[in-house]
Parts: sequence; structure tokens; C-alpha cells
Amino acid sequence: MSPGRLSSATLDNPLARRLVFFLLAAIIGVVVALATILLIELILLVQWFSYSGRSESQFATIAAQQPWWRLLLAPMVGGLIVGFIIHTLPAKRYHGIADVMEACAFNSGRMGVRSGLSAALAAAVSLGVGAPLGREGPAVHIGASISAWLAEHLGLDRSQSLALLGCGAAAAVTTSFNAPIAGVLFALEVIVGYYTLSVFAPVVIASVAAVLIRTRFYGAEPLFVIDTFSQHSAWEIPLFALLGICSAFLVCGFIKLVAVLQQGWDRTSIPVWARPGITGLLIGLIAIKYPMILSIGYEPTKAALQQTLPFSDLLVLLVLKTFGTAAALSSGFAGGVFSPSVFLGAMLGGVFILAFSSVFWSGAVQGIYSVAGMAAVSSAMLGAPISTTIIVFELTRDYGLTLAVMTAAAFASTTMQLSKHTSFFRWQLATRGVNISAGRDVSLLRTHTVEKLISQRCTRVDAQSSLREVESQLGVARKRIAIVLDAEQQFIGSVELRELVARSREAALSDVPNMTVVADVVRDATVSVTASSNLVGALQLMADSDIDYLPVLTEKLEEKREFLGVIFKADLLAEHYSVLRRARDEEFGVN
Repeated sequence: MSPGRLSSATLDNPLARRLVFFLLAAIIGVVVALATILLIELILLVQWFSYSGRSESQFATIAAQQPWWRLLLAPMVGGLIVGFIIHTLPAKRYHGIADVMEACAFNSGRMGVRSGLSAALAAAVSLGVGAPLGREGPAVHIGASISAWLAEHLGLDRSQSLALLGCGAAAAVTTSFNAPIAGVLFALEVIVGYYTLSVFAPVVIASVAAVLIRTRFYGAEPLFVIDTFSQHSAWEIPLFALLGICSAFLVCGFIKLVAVLQQGWDRTSIPVWARPGITGLLIGLIAIKYPMILSIGYEPTKAALQQTLPFSDLLVLLVLKTFGTAAALSSGFAGGVFSPSVFLGAMLGGVFILAFSSVFWSGAVQGIYSVAGMAAVSSAMLGAPISTTIIVFELTRDYGLTLAVMTAAAFASTTMQLSKHTSFFRWQLATRGVNISAGRDVSLLRTHTVEKLISQRCTRVDAQSSLREVESQLGVARKRIAIVLDAEQQFIGSVELRELVARSREAALSDVPNMTVVADVVRDATVSVTASSNLVGALQLMADSDIDYLPVLTEKLEEKREFLGVIFKADLLAEHYSVLRRARDEEFGVN
């Protein structure tokens, strides 16, 4: 299809365009839901090969029934397979949610499908053999990859591409956790980055389509069926706030641990492809005694919510899962961090209140704090307090804990904002030198070129003209920019009137004031742009060169570049403002 298909003249009616895009959102919801279900089934297939059983909710029980050598070999062999897959990916690393955020911020929602498919395969092997990670990361990445591929082939514009990317992310989260509301909010809060009707409506449609497909395959039951809890007293609110603060510290420690382990790997001569296999062997050694740390961890999380784990088990699992997840991520295993966050939150909440109760008060209900801990750790890890709060409600279907969950999540995310990195994903991007704080605006500006801003407010002069001659020409033409051309009318460089005046004064004080020609004082020809240069690059070059204009040339062709005109900083800044204003109007539905 031709570029701009949905916004072309073939659909002049705005309502028709909207309806077509809604249909496209529904299709994305269905396709991504099926892809996520395929990922789940592939994980279960690998689990069956590895442990002769297939069940996400009973992974630990199945693993515990296996001989010790199988617990060692499965993660190790799986790790070697993952290492081989990762070795074939761009940058030789796993691609997850952080890459989707980067694509949304800097590439107008464009992503490669190949990396999404390979990452999903690596994640299926990783989780199937027991790597203590989650599947939401690869699910979101493959959903976003599918959306980006479709947007590119349909020639959608930036806003439509971002909306479709949000549809893919929402459908993946919805299918993965049976959480349609949280899927929508996650896509808007983390991926797209803003809440507007133009994006909200199609994302909702994609999420609804996804949940219908998910229900058809797996039913409508929540992931964690637990007893209904009731909060004992209002004075427990400070405890939930303290739990949120502790959760943020746990996440900060986790990020630091991943960083230290990655640095440790980088100091060794062990090849990248072999690292997951070595870590898999270590995970297998731990799993011989503590199989509950393996894979997504739904079984031990549910046990913590049902208050069947003693304090010692909660503490040991908290420590081992933290280390196991960090080791898996640092070595190259593929997977997400949301499910580990839910696991760690449930354990931390139990440890927190049992430790507190042993010293101060014994009337608190452990399950309440495990649920609140799930929301708090997830909020700090993902940097998404709204969607993680909602997803905890949808995972448990217990809305009686609203105050506990919201308080813990709010204090966790607020504390995390005071840290150097506000979430695990932003830390990942920072390690690659990527800062998405203003990325969406930068990405938008990079899609606009300087071509329509080209001006002829300059004077062309001969390279052999004297400085006084050029001054005179500029004065007569009432221009301040001289474009210097050689005998063949090829661009040599440029110079401003103020620079000419300064050099003329210097020449006047010399013994040969009339011998200096303008070609000797021009600014280098490399200080220029082409008509296809973007606004960001042009402004940056102006800042680096400390000037407020740039010559514009044709693209390089056989060393000959034709001069087209000049652009001025004032015009670039005006266009900068206009582009951003139009984008905001479009996002918020302003005509």
C-alpha cells in the first residue's frame, strides 16, 4: 500500500478514517493475542521437553519431582541454546520493553520484526527451562514488532504508528495476564507516554479484542484466586507506605546487582553465547533445593498470598529470586521483569509484616501485605504506578485492598523518582546512552526537514573579491550573509558581515590591506546542511558552530554541490514550535 494510506484522499471522511483505524486496532488485538498465546504454548512445550510436564501454575511442583541431574542440565542446555539465539540478534542482546520505549521515543514507533521473533523464541526457551524471569517483556516486544511492521507497510504517519504500537503492547499485556484495563493503562503510561482520546480509543479496542481471544483459550479466571482480605485499621496506612519505600530500595538494589554482575561478565574473556549456559548451571544448583525460584513463579506467589509460606521460606525465596533474576538478566537469558517483581513483592510483603509483627504487633494479615508488596515492587520496577496498581487488582480480583495497594505503590514510585534511574527500563536505556526524557519531541522534529525554510536572504560573491568589495556588495543588497562561490559557481563557504568588518579592520592595519580576498576568511564549506537535513541536526550544528544561519546545499554528487539558499535559527525555532504545537493539537484532538 502507498504511504499515508489511512490519511490519503481515498478516505476523505474523518469518521471513515477513524472507523478504519478502529478496525485495524481490532485486527492488531486479535493477531497479537494469538501471537502471545503461541508464545505461552511454546514455553509450555519447552517445559515439557525439559521437565516432562507442562503447567505454568505448577512449575515448581513439576520441577521438584525431577532427578537432580535434570534440574542441572535443563537450565544449562537451555542457556546455551539461548546464547546461540542471542548471538544472532542485533547488538547481540535480548530486546524487550526498553527497546519498545526507545522506538516509541526516537523512531516514531518503527521497529524490526526479526528482533521481535528471535527475542520471543529466546524467551520461550529461557522460561521453559526455568530461567527466573517473566514473559510480559517478550510478549510486549513481539506485539509492538507486529504493530510496527504493519504501520510501516501501511505507510501510517507518526501519531497513527504510535497509537498502533500502543495497541500491540496493550493486547500483549491483556493476553498475558488476563488484565484488559491494566493492558490499556500500561500501553498509555509506559509505551505511548500520553493519554488522549485519539490513542485511548483504539488501544481499548485492541485490548477488548485480545481479552476475547484470551478468554476463548484460557477462560476468564484471574491468575491468583485468593481469599478476600479486609484491612484491620486505618493506622496500618503508614505501614503500607513504609512497605512501598522498602520496595523501592529493593528495586534499586536489584538494579545495582544486575549492573555489578554485567560488569563482572565484561571483565572476563567468556564469550557472550556461553554466559547463559553457565548461569543456567548455577540456577539449576539452586533449584535442586529451591525449585520455587524457577521460571515465572506463579506457584510460590500464590502460596505467599494464601499465607502458607513460613517466614524463613519467604526470606530465602526473596533473596534467591532476586539473585537468580539478576544473574539471568546479566548473563543474557531472555525475559521480562514484571513477573519477578510480582514474586518479589509478594515475598517482601510477607517478610516485612511478619518481621514487624514479631516485634511490635501481631494482628496484621500477611496476605494483605503480600498483595500490597506486589503492587509496590512492580510500580518501582516498571515506573508505572497506575497500570501496576490496576494489574494487581485484576490478577487477584480483590478490590477491598484499594487503600493498601495504592498507598504502597504511590510511596514506592515516589521514592524511586528520587533515585538516579526512575525504573529498570530507564536504567537499561541509560546504560546504552539513551535518555528518553525529551525523546518523543526529538523524534518528531527529526521527521521534519529544513527544505521549506530555505531563504535567499544572502548575497553570492566571487571567491577572489576583496573584503571591501564584499562589504560594499552586502551593503547595497542590504544582506548580512555572503555566499562565496568559485569561478565555476561551486560553493566554497560563507561569511557574515560582522566577520568581514572585523577582518577588514585587521587588514587595514597591515602593510597590504587590499591583498586579502574573501576566500581566505570564509567559514568552512562543511558548516552547511542539505535540504533533507532535519530540524534537530540543523539546530545542533548551529549551536556547535556558534552561528545563527547555515548554507543549504544539494546532496553530494561527484564532489559538486549546488548552493540552494540559507536557513536561519529564528525560522528553525519558529518551525520547531509550530511542529510541536500541531502534534499536541493532534494528540489532544484539537482541530
